[in-house]
Parts: sequence; structure tokens; C-alpha cells
Amino acid sequence: MQEEFQEQTKLLSEAQVIALGGRINDWLPYLDQPALRDIEEVKGRMSVLNALINISFEAPIAVIREWIQRHGLEVFLSAEEEELLTKDNDDLAQQELINLRWSLESLWAMMWATGMIDDLSPTEWVGDHMASLLPNLEQGEDNQKLAQLQSLRPPEKLYQMLDFHYRLHWYCVDERLHGREAVVQEGIVYERRKALEWIFNRAADWDDVEMST
Repeated sequence: MQEEFQEQTKLLSEAQVIALGGRINDWLPYLDQPALRDIEEVKGRMSVLNALINISFEAPIAVIREWIQRHGLEVFLSAEEEELLTKDNDDLAQQELINLRWSLESLWAMMWATGMIDDLSPTEWVGDHMASLLPNLEQGEDNQKLAQLQSLRPPEKLYQMLDFHYRLHWYCVDERLHGREAVVQEGIVYERRKALEWIFNRAADWDDVEMST
């Protein structure tokens, strides 16, 4: 992407952060040039996340593992996710369950990136209608709702949303480090930025997305 576009995006993001009541760091660099994943990779990650999140709602791991295998989604699992699926529900640490539940926000960002939802407001949690848009494993649904997705949003729109979350994340981290409370929930911003960063970096593993500010 051209430097002029990156500068315009930076200014727009900063204006959005300020409008929320946050602060900006003018020294934050531009984000790297995009190396977008294709829609099949994104659909696979969404499918896996949607399945795994059910575990945080007490779905049996064996059932989730079988569903993933039946739909040929094992290739999209990260190393940590593969390890998790070898456990019994009683063996899961509380933090593992918390992390799975937070993945709702990452999945929500990917739903925006694929056009399933229209907006991605950092002041709002995932929408109440989220579950209706996704495969319901408890009711035995297949993966058709995600498998039918055709494309990502234009690269420019994805870059703008990522840049906004990148700069908003800096503000959240800085507030926390200085003992102040941010005007938005840092966890929401973190999870959504992680999803967008992963979409933009084909070399990044889901377990190790670069999230520095």
C-alpha cells in the first residue's frame, strides 16, 4: 500500500480514537505491507474457533473433536488447539476456558472481515444475533453457514480496521500500565486486533500473532 494511503489511514484512526475519548501516540509506525490470507484459510480458522468456543460452554471435547474431524478442519487447528483437543473437559484449566470464551471477539472480527456483519464497534461486545449466524453444533448443524462465504472485504477496508485497532490497542495498554481505566475494554480490542493481524500475516501462527504496541 502506498505511503500516502497509510498516512491517511493513520490520521483517520487517530481521529477515531480521540472521538472515543482515548489518546494517541503520534510516533507509532505504519503497519507492515499486507500479505492477506485467502478466504479458505479465514473460513477454516472461523470454523475451528466456532467449534472450540463451544467447549467454554461445557460442550464435551470429544464431540467437538469429532465434529472438526468430520468436516475436515484439522488442518486449520493451531498446535495449542490440537493439544487442547487431546484433553478431557475436567482437565482444562480455568484460563484455557477463559481464553476460549474471549475467542468470541476474535471470531466476531472475522465475521466482519468476511462481510457477515456490518459494523465492528469497540464499545460493544459481540452481537446477540451472533449465534444465529454460525453453525449450531449442539443442534447437529453442519458447517454450511461458514463454508458458503465467498470473499473478504477489500484490502483497504481491512487495513483501515486493523490500523484503528492497532492504535486503539496502544491507548488501552498505556492506560493499564499507568493505572488508568480505558474508555473501551482492552480485551475486546486485543482479540479483534489479533484476528485482523492474523488475516494480514500469512506467516503468523494463531498461537503466536505479533501484538506489540
